[in-house]
Amino acid sequence: MFEAVLFDADETIFNNEGIHMLVTSEILQSLKMSLSLTNEIHDKWDMYYFQEQKRLVEEVGYCIDRENAARSLVLALKDHGKEITIEEADEFYNYMIEKYTAISKPYPDVLKLINLLKEKEIKMAIVSNGNYEIIMSRLQKANIENLFEFVIAPCSDYPLTKPDIKIFQTTLAKIKTPAKKAMFIGDNPYADIEGANKAGLYTVLIDRRAIFNGLKGFQIPNKKISSFEEIISLFS
Repeated sequence: MFEAVLFDADETIFNNEGIHMLVTSEILQSLKMSLSLTNEIHDKWDMYYFQEQKRLVEEVGYCIDRENAARSLVLALKDHGKEITIEEADEFYNYMIEKYTAISKPYPDVLKLINLLKEKEIKMAIVSNGNYEIIMSRLQKANIENLFEFVIAPCSDYPLTKPDIKIFQTTLAKIKTPAKKAMFIGDNPYADIEGANKAGLYTVLIDRRAIFNGLKGFQIPNKKISSFEEIISLFS
């Protein structure tokens, strides 16, 4: 039925739970700021990140994860009276790369699906709004980078960001598969499911914590799952 399966990276393939909070606390510690601010600065960092991502996607069509994360950290810290430069924030991003590489690992159930798809000779690729370096470092550490045809993430070669339909069209052209023969799996109803639905792919929302209810319009997936075990039968 499917010739290709496309995956989001973070919280689809990789378990990132708690890592961003850990990085935030260690940044505050290095800046000699109170660790009691960790939750608040973490949440503001996220808030500014997604606000800026949305603005850039609407205005220019894409958003580079690394640059956006650095700018957003500067703003979050500034709200609490701590001024750092973009260059300093980018150095903290290098530290984030190290932490994600060391801690973030693929979910066991996704590894089971990926190995089955490889056996069935179904093509696989990753389409992410995340940082290319972080994605590749984790794939290499898990020794699964060769299972994927390619990784597309926002950069100078691919100035695109989900949910822009162009990133899905570019991926389908690169993997040489029509939309009706491709599945896209992601954890975000807006970036992943809405964009892939508009591009005509079969969409699967991985909702491990049952947090997405009452979805509407293009954010409704063809299938919602809490574990990859639930779709293995589609390929058996």
